[in-house]
Amino acid sequence: MNKSFLCSLFILANLMGYTQSNKPVLIDSSAIFDIHSGTYFYEDKTLNATIDTLIELKKQNKLKPLAPNTTLNKGFTQSYWWLVFDLENTLPETVNLFFNEKSNGINRLQLFKLDSSGKITAMPLTGDHFKFDTRAINYHTYLYPIKLKAKEKATYFLWADKRGQNMVIPFSLAKDVEMIHSEVSFFNLFGIFVGIYLFAIIFNLLLFVSLRDKIHLYYALYVFCMLIFNMEDEGFAFQWLYPNIPFLQDYLRHIIAFAGSALLVQVMQLFVNQTKANSKLYHLANWYKFLCYGLVLMPIYLLFEANFLLEKINFFAANFIAIITVVILIACAIERIISGYKLAWYYLVAMLFLLLGILNYVFNALGITTFYIYNTTGLVIGLTVEIIFLSFALTQRYNFLKNEKKILLKEKAELQIALVDDVFAAQENERARLARDLHDDLGGTLSAIKLNLTAFKSNVNSLSEKNQQFYAQTIGMIEKACLNLREIAHDLMPKNLEELGIVDALKEQFVSLKQTSKTDYNFIFDIQKSISTELSLAIYRIIKELINNIEKHSCATKVSVQLLCTDTQITIMCEDNGIGFNSSVQYSGLGLNNINSRINYLNGSIYIDSNKNGSTITIYIPA
Repeated sequence: MNKSFLCSLFILANLMGYTQSNKPVLIDSSAIFDIHSGTYFYEDKTLNATIDTLIELKKQNKLKPLAPNTTLNKGFTQSYWWLVFDLENTLPETVNLFFNEKSNGINRLQLFKLDSSGKITAMPLTGDHFKFDTRAINYHTYLYPIKLKAKEKATYFLWADKRGQNMVIPFSLAKDVEMIHSEVSFFNLFGIFVGIYLFAIIFNLLLFVSLRDKIHLYYALYVFCMLIFNMEDEGFAFQWLYPNIPFLQDYLRHIIAFAGSALLVQVMQLFVNQTKANSKLYHLANWYKFLCYGLVLMPIYLLFEANFLLEKINFFAANFIAIITVVILIACAIERIISGYKLAWYYLVAMLFLLLGILNYVFNALGITTFYIYNTTGLVIGLTVEIIFLSFALTQRYNFLKNEKKILLKEKAELQIALVDDVFAAQENERARLARDLHDDLGGTLSAIKLNLTAFKSNVNSLSEKNQQFYAQTIGMIEKACLNLREIAHDLMPKNLEELGIVDALKEQFVSLKQTSKTDYNFIFDIQKSISTELSLAIYRIIKELINNIEKHSCATKVSVQLLCTDTQITIMCEDNGIGFNSSVQYSGLGLNNINSRINYLNGSIYIDSNKNGSTITIYIPA
């Protein structure tokens, strides 16, 4: 009983298989037809099968059925492949159809028609090993016109040579007008992708020209490579760029893939600021980058006699490199994120999008999956999202670097202020020490000498007139030395500045000048806000330096010094009627240089107007 049951199942399965193998795709009033459920395939490993062989295999029911709603994808192949499907026109009129084979990268391709009378009609042999005009229709995919008369039945055999490549053949069948309409959405979407790529290229080239930042040049070259790669993948490059150069499609695709990987590593190193000092993966990334540049020469064998071993190595190397590239880039980005470089987050997100597209592309190419995000590959989606996000990230990088530069400049300014503050503090301390030493030591010595000489005064009368004059001169010189010593000590450290304030200290200075100088000084002041001791000392030094320059160089007879202080600003204006000076030449002089250093330290500004009739120096300091 069990044997009879199994025998019945075997006969039933054969009958079902025979029935299925002879079930045609019915052509009715529909616009698009699902031929996958009625399509069979055959792998010719011997490379000897002919159309007659396939007709016989079909009769013997030795063809394998294609699963419904799936694309034939067998990964890397060294065989010939055949697709077979039956069509039956159920309409009482002639029907014009288009059979569209969309894989593009096919060495050789030919469609045969077997009508009900047994007549075989072969369409022209084409493929990317032939010039573009060998195609039945001038189109970026392999588009075959199919004409069925009223009530006609026919079997079609598609022979494909994809040796050395991934065996994937997506196809569709539709009425001619509907096929054109269905392609409009594809062209619109692909046009958007191309527009995004072109915008990214032009945008980065303009940034390179204006900023001279090499990252924009490298990224523009990378996007250009990806644009050509996607045009290759969709057949547009062969159609538009080199229709009379067969074989170049496979060759150029591999070159662009390797060059694109190298350029992307270069962009990563610049984007995340990867250097020997901050990255343990720097040498690995650098070595890998130059390896990819070297692999650009690998597909050159495609220009010569076929070598399937090299084709196989190149095929798996290209797919392996694609995944390894993104993995290395992600690892480098994560390393920089861990080290605190926040901008690397943008690069990491962009690479994750690219990784999804590459995994979809590579897994489909290897025949592991048959999941297609867009048309026959998800790579264009991943690349487009990556390009959009990374282009945005490049603008953020500019803002990031700009803010980082501001922070560095601020830190540098603060450091410089601290250094200048230390220098000025050291100067003031040294001046205070010198003032004390002069007053206490030298001043005391001079006073002692004067006392000793004064004690000798009672004996002066017994001296000759000449010696008495010498004595008087000596006493006068000692008194002058004591007076000069007090002035020097006062200049080094004006002790009355803190007690009297800046205005009275300057008044005292100008009173002293009127007694010793031939120049007429006029001091004008308007103080609306108290000035700190530290700032008062700086102002005192600036005005003192201005006066010293006038005394030494100006030959002026009249000088006006104004000191104005409001709630927000201190203004110092010094005018004289001297001979003037060339500020561009003398600005580096010691006097003005010291003044400028103090003004910069106080975040102020100085303006000089000098000519042969005199000079005006105006200084503004934040209050």
